[in-house]
Amino acid sequence: MLRVIPLKKYCAITGESVGAIERRIDRGYWVLGVHYHKRKEGKERAIDLDAIEKWWREGSKEFL
Repeated sequence: MLRVIPLKKYCAITGESVGAIERRIDRGYWVLGVHYHKRKEGKERAIDLDAIEKWWREGSKEFL
């Protein structure tokens, strides 16, 4: 199973908007290198599914 998927694919699967994800990143809910990753040569972001599931199950600040 894939552990990391592109941001747009994550949004397509979950129904969340790219803007909503970017707000989580901007507000510090999702951390670079933990919840999402960026390639050095591009702007594309990839979402770490394991980290996001853990964030969700442990009670994210955003959803409490």
